[in-house]
Amino acid sequence: MLEYDIAINALKDNDIPHFRQMETSSGLRLAMPFQPAMGPGTYYNILVPQRFAEKAKEILEELPIDVTTEPEIWHFGASEKSKKGWRLYVWFVLALTSIVFITNLLLR
Repeated sequence: MLEYDIAINALKDNDIPHFRQMETSSGLRLAMPFQPAMGPGTYYNILVPQRFAEKAKEILEELPIDVTTEPEIWHFGASEKSKKGWRLYVWFVLALTSIVFITNLLLR
């Protein structure tokens, strides 16, 4: 979020109109939420009108941040410990969902 704020402030300082957006790996796109959520598959986009695109790109390239148009699922900079925790969480939820599903099938 620090790099995101740096980029937003640079655009504001140069009077570049922009729109902040959160996007998930599922394709859901929302206007920038008040309380952003960090995690795998959650991306924060900055959209600018086409006529300001080149100027915005120049400004952002001068900043000490990583600018990308196609982030990968772990782009938010998670540590290996955090990645392992997320993977365990996903497997736990998947296993629990499977158990509930199979139990419902058997009890019918």
